[in-house]
Amino acid sequence: MTTAPQHPEGHPESTEQRAARLADRVRTLPTEPGCYLMRGHDGAIFYVGKAANLRARVRSYFSGSDTRQFVEWLGELLGDIDVVVVRNEKEALLLERTLIRQHQPRFNVLLRDDKNFIHLRLDLRAAHPDAQLRARFPRVEVVRNATDDGARYFGPYHSATGARQALRVLNRYFQLRTCKDAVLENRARPCLQHQIGRCPAPCVRAVPDYGERLAEAALFLSGRRRELEQRLRARMLQLADAEEFESAARVRDQLAAVGSTLDDQAVSEVERRKDVDVLAVQRQGSLLVIARLVVRDGHLLASEIESFDKAEFPTEELLASFVAQLYLSSERETPPGDLPDEILTSIALGDDAAALEAALAERAGRALALRVPQRGYGRRLLEIAEKNAAAAAADVVRKADVRERGVASLQRLLSLPRPPRVIECFDVSLFQGTDAVASQVCFVDGAPDKSRYRRYNITTVEGTDDYAMMHEALVRRLKKGALPDLLLVDGGKGQLQVALAACKDTGTPVGGAGLLVASIAKARTFGAGEHPDTPHEEREHADADLQMSPERVFLPGVKDPFVLRAHTPERFLVEQVRDEAHRFAITGHRGKRKRRTLRSALDDIRGVGPKSRKALLAALGSVEGIRRASQDEVARVVGPALAARVKHALSSTSSPTESPRGAPVSPGSST
Repeated sequence: MTTAPQHPEGHPESTEQRAARLADRVRTLPTEPGCYLMRGHDGAIFYVGKAANLRARVRSYFSGSDTRQFVEWLGELLGDIDVVVVRNEKEALLLERTLIRQHQPRFNVLLRDDKNFIHLRLDLRAAHPDAQLRARFPRVEVVRNATDDGARYFGPYHSATGARQALRVLNRYFQLRTCKDAVLENRARPCLQHQIGRCPAPCVRAVPDYGERLAEAALFLSGRRRELEQRLRARMLQLADAEEFESAARVRDQLAAVGSTLDDQAVSEVERRKDVDVLAVQRQGSLLVIARLVVRDGHLLASEIESFDKAEFPTEELLASFVAQLYLSSERETPPGDLPDEILTSIALGDDAAALEAALAERAGRALALRVPQRGYGRRLLEIAEKNAAAAAADVVRKADVRERGVASLQRLLSLPRPPRVIECFDVSLFQGTDAVASQVCFVDGAPDKSRYRRYNITTVEGTDDYAMMHEALVRRLKKGALPDLLLVDGGKGQLQVALAACKDTGTPVGGAGLLVASIAKARTFGAGEHPDTPHEEREHADADLQMSPERVFLPGVKDPFVLRAHTPERFLVEQVRDEAHRFAITGHRGKRKRRTLRSALDDIRGVGPKSRKALLAALGSVEGIRRASQDEVARVVGPALAARVKHALSSTSSPTESPRGAPVSPGSST
């Protein structure tokens, strides 16, 4: 519960007093450009906006003539207003983007951080001829953390499928090296990729045209078809004039393949080949869906959807904020050369349009139009984007309805006293009694809320006692308070009793107005004539017809489990929650096991810590590379004293089978 603002005497502020105070605040706001920050009664910022005239913009919310839905609850939600004055509208745009990223207001449209998406990294900087092979022959890398290191980043790719498709084309037609740095530095002969014609083998051969390959790959990833085709055609003719007909034929095939690949992405052949981004908006209550089409040289390269479920403020303000966040970003996220010639929107951006267009043109270093097309090529593209936005909005509404029906159906099936709006589920993952991890996932209104996910490293239990491990994790969770509506544990009656014991040990009331507890029993195979709960060792499957038990939910004090019928909303919800807990537990367990098992010979040398180990492997590639390097080369990385110790230790050990980072490869095992 939030606390209302206090008078100096310490008494709560009434509604009339708050309204009068806010009215005075609005009257005294400056008339200069800037940003306004709306705070709730608890002081938290819930909306950030920009304006050419701060007083006029904020006053419009309380003029009495505004009948938009968000104005009705704004008077109750708003506790105070802060403003930041700047010199012009362009500075207000940039400041708004910064404030939104800093405070993450609940009612602003918030672009997800690009580090959650996959990027393709390509380092186009020329390396010195004496530099290491990894610098002279860079490769296209799949990364998630784009950094300001001078390399080019392409993306973000919203799925691994899109990134893999781009890599397949690059590997087949541009023939950049694909091996990791340590492998490249330590090979003595070409690998299979060279033998099948997909790598020029820079590890053992001189590749004088590698820089050209890099530049052409960058053009392909950027969608610059015309420039790429011109380069390839010129190189093909040059090779033909030099009577290098086999090489010219390969470039000819590459030219045809690139054209075919980009033709598959064409919207249509149009009279004007331009770089255009199209933004269409679909609004349904507080749901805002924005569809973005990326068109380069008249060809559709990408179609992206962003949805925001708490978009209560005016659509034109939210779309203008979205455009500012998307394009007025740091150098690495939206390079000026990748900005389009035009940005087409389905609605006018009002007073913000002129300032946005000026800021975008300054960033691009050229004219950049921001307009609402009414006819012709732009209108046809906008119609495509509007259809995508409408379909995406309908899909969001449908999924929300399925989740809502799942929550309501689960309440009816289990006869719960209240809807299970907040569900937490626990699972334990381990392998041969080691590296045990318990997972906690949380679903709110049937949708995962990953900010509430937690993992618990089991510290007090040894061996394979699943019950004791689950008890430890539940006790640690219940002691934190802020309990969910329903707590689920993965398992049958045994796990349910463990959950009840954890509640008793922590003094947590169960049932009624207290915590609702249940366990999930997975479907499993059993023989004909057997009961699903028959112990595994008592089953005979040799000649029996195999059957599948139903998914079941056990409740305290109820003898028989509740059966979740197939193809029902409640079963879909419970399975989704259980599977997510299982996935999250396995991921944590595998990461813990990998950190424990992946070691190198450097870890056993006194004085070599994580930083020294990382520096040595980054500079020399692998443990074998360090072993072959001279002591002076090692000393340049970690100093002469430690270098002598490292060389002595490695010279007395044999070369193990290593991973590319110098860590012995541990055998895989299932969880």
